[in-house]
Amino acid sequence: MPWVTIRTGIVAADGQETVLTEYLCDWPGCAHVAEHVVAAVRAAGVSFALCPEHAAMRGITPPPRTSA
Repeated sequence: MPWVTIRTGIVAADGQETVLTEYLCDWPGCAHVAEHVVAAVRAAGVSFALCPEHAAMRGITPPPRTSA
């Protein structure tokens, strides 16, 4: 699954620049952030994740959110 890193240019109190890293949807041609892991093979280091739009097209519903 491809991922993108965004350097914000904002320096935190510890002196480190804030960096945001997100995984992108594995649907061909989609550049949205992936939110649903569909499958993963740990031994091979392979996973497949989709954005909410493409997850819905495959009938994948998110788990219910719980409040802490």
